[in-house]
Amino acid sequence: MTKNLPFEALDAKSAVTGWTISDVERETGLGKDTLRVWERRYGFPKPLRNGSSERIYGRDQVHKLQLIKRLLDAGERPGKVVALEEQTLQDMLSTKSANASKAGKALAGNKVMGRASTSELEEPWVQWLADDETLQIKQALQQKILRHGLGQVVGSTIAPLCQRIGEAWMQGQISVYQEHLFTEILQGVLRDAITSIDGAMNIGSRSPRVLLTTTPNEMHGLGLLMAESHFALESCERYVLGTSTPLSDTLEAVRRLRIDILALSFSAYASRNDVVDSLRLLRAQIERSVEIWVGGAGAKACAKRLPEGVVLLLRPSDISDQVKAWRENTKLQAS
Repeated sequence: MTKNLPFEALDAKSAVTGWTISDVERETGLGKDTLRVWERRYGFPKPLRNGSSERIYGRDQVHKLQLIKRLLDAGERPGKVVALEEQTLQDMLSTKSANASKAGKALAGNKVMGRASTSELEEPWVQWLADDETLQIKQALQQKILRHGLGQVVGSTIAPLCQRIGEAWMQGQISVYQEHLFTEILQGVLRDAITSIDGAMNIGSRSPRVLLTTTPNEMHGLGLLMAESHFALESCERYVLGTSTPLSDTLEAVRRLRIDILALSFSAYASRNDVVDSLRLLRAQIERSVEIWVGGAGAKACAKRLPEGVVLLLRPSDISDQVKAWRENTKLQAS
């Protein structure tokens, strides 16, 4: 099997050099089965065969697959993009990146991300990631949390940084594996910080009992971790199901764990119709005593269509105020 060959070695005249399907899977994040299905259904990719009849992919095909993967992560459907020309794909990515950047500036102007976001992002985060200086990223995040506290850093640094890294990935400034590295680093830093908070509180968990998850097809979990950070700061009792949980399982967990608040995160890539439909179903089948709180760019995009009884949180720091209000209301009802 030929692995990690330089792109210069990949020419259409050779059926024995290039990238194997396993290499392409690692480089693009697209599964082998997906590549085979696209080959049959859309006529792309078009691999050559080596002497062992193994699929071999050239430089242009791998690059186009990387562009397609970025568009899929940005919410596009395979049937819409797989058959397009490479330049068209690049133009679509440029448009999406520009729109995301404008949205980010608008949010910053509305103080959704906090006044500190601009100065916080002056550090060379993208360059560190592009240079594989992952330890630098980890240490910088840890130091910020030590100096400013987890709650402030989540709002002023981590939330805008996630958007900036997403833009860099869409623009091709960083590779697939580097974006994955960033996600893993950030998850590790946040989990360590949450564990430290839980240990430092030393007073036991308090109500409300919170269930954190995402709906089916929502695979982005960083929003959940940012939300959990604020629930931890309020010493809430938390149950985390992870991402892409079937609605039936979420409903069962709410009932059996006696949940007070169901917290859901929706990324910018979520389908608006899926967001609204899922929330309508959940709200209709969950007792009114259980509150549903939602956050993330996908939830904000559906603000005017959210079902009655669903609370929209515009920024992670809203969680603390909302928890305090929930506790005050609970005291009043009990008195």
